[in-house]
Amino acid sequence: MLFLCVMCTGKLRKLFNAIKDLVKEIKPIGLTERAERYLRRGAYGKLVMIYYEEYDAADASTTKQISTNKHGVVNLLNCFDRDGEIPCSFKFGDDKFIQSTPAKFAGILGMQRIGSRKGQKLLKYFSLNELDDNILYNKYFTNIKDTAHPTTVTKKKIIEELKQVMSKRERTKLDDRHVVCLIGLYLCCVLFFGDVHASGVNVRFLSIVETYETVLKVSWPDLVHEYLFDQILNNDNCVSNVKACVPYILMLFAEHTPAGSIEKVTNHEQQIPRVGRWDLKVISDFIAGANMTEFSVSVLYY
Repeated sequence: MLFLCVMCTGKLRKLFNAIKDLVKEIKPIGLTERAERYLRRGAYGKLVMIYYEEYDAADASTTKQISTNKHGVVNLLNCFDRDGEIPCSFKFGDDKFIQSTPAKFAGILGMQRIGSRKGQKLLKYFSLNELDDNILYNKYFTNIKDTAHPTTVTKKKIIEELKQVMSKRERTKLDDRHVVCLIGLYLCCVLFFGDVHASGVNVRFLSIVETYETVLKVSWPDLVHEYLFDQILNNDNCVSNVKACVPYILMLFAEHTPAGSIEKVTNHEQQIPRVGRWDLKVISDFIAGANMTEFSVSVLYY
């Protein structure tokens, strides 16, 4: 097995803390019943709501931030099988594999595979010349033209616009749909497609959240899964530079370990999305201390 450089610099997007940070900002304002209903229909709605429902705005300490063992994450990324016949797979020893698929991604993160692969096409053909015709851009982000990085929408700017829309005294149907779109753009920035610091996202991703109807047409699990493994493949010299939805592969590994190998979150064994069943630090600590070349993975996945 080929082991890659593990001492290189980089900032893996290995946590879901950014979603908790979002919830801290928006829970005190509150989603309307209509916005919550719209959000739940979106592919990423359950992922946000699992934290939104548990967060107590009166006691912010209930939502703790967890530091994940980076060595465990890197060890797992180093098991990625770059030359094998099984696509998107991790190899342990000579003949033990875990394969990732968009269906598994969707199941673990609770993201519906709705619509089609139109998201991929939107990104492929999106041109900066088309930016002036983008509805969400014209409504909220036109002023980035005058910034030092006119092709980047920052996390700070997304949060500012989202809170401003949510703080309207009387929110319209369109306002609530824009809330869902802005939440989607925030996730693109901090978890799915952001820069190495998760501080900004390329404006081309505005094409998949332009309208609420656009959000519902995109097969988010397919798009995010494709981007994640492109990132892994393209960072063969330094896996720490992978800037995509890395927490997923930790949970994929945990779901394929023999029962009882990795402890689940207490009283959350049946949590949906399945992200709620696992503590990412426990998983990454386990991987950091395991001999991955001798580890026996389970073929079972439900």
